[in-house]
Amino acid sequence: MEPQQPQPPYQPQPLYQAPPQAPPPEPPQPPQQGYAPGSGPAQLPSKDLHPMVVMQPGERIVASIKRHPFGIVSLYAAALIGITLAVILAVYLLPNMLSQTSTDSSGTMALVYVGMGIVVVGIVLVLGVATSVYWQNEWVVTTDSITQVSQNSLFNRQVSQLSMDNLEDVTVNQDGILPHLLGFGTLRVETAGERSKFTFPYCPNPTDYARKILEAHEDFLEMRRNVQNTP
Repeated sequence: MEPQQPQPPYQPQPLYQAPPQAPPPEPPQPPQQGYAPGSGPAQLPSKDLHPMVVMQPGERIVASIKRHPFGIVSLYAAALIGITLAVILAVYLLPNMLSQTSTDSSGTMALVYVGMGIVVVGIVLVLGVATSVYWQNEWVVTTDSITQVSQNSLFNRQVSQLSMDNLEDVTVNQDGILPHLLGFGTLRVETAGERSKFTFPYCPNPTDYARKILEAHEDFLEMRRNVQNTP
């Protein structure tokens, strides 16, 4: 006869057991600076943003527009043609002219070459300044405004700002074959007061940027209507 196994001690079961409690919900996180509700993720200003562009809390960048390279390339082409003509004049034409009018041709040619070198260095310096001035022209489009930075010369800069509330129309002008082939044109923002104040020549992809500006304008008006309708 096999020995009986010991029975486990009796444990009474509770008549009612409460369901497990769910963990408490996490508190909502405050919106980050530079975030507009309903307008996508926050986009903070980049480090290379122009220092004259001032952004308000909740304002985000829609687009930063720089000029198309064609404008500065055409200036380089004109300077290259000028340097080429100067070199041809100094190497081929001036020696023949000076040999007929001067006895000391070697000293005269040395002065000519020095003069041509000074001219070439001057052209290079002018091109460097023109390049710096050209690339400092830009538009910064945000959810609230358009900031225009116009660098007219090395020491002449004008910064203007237009609120999205005052914007009436955006026009694009692409006149000629090259603007259509290379994808650049003139972007113009029209307002009620000054219709031609905000003009951006050599704008790359002007149609796309015009669409972005119009969309930002519609979002601005819709957000303002929502704020006014909020009790």
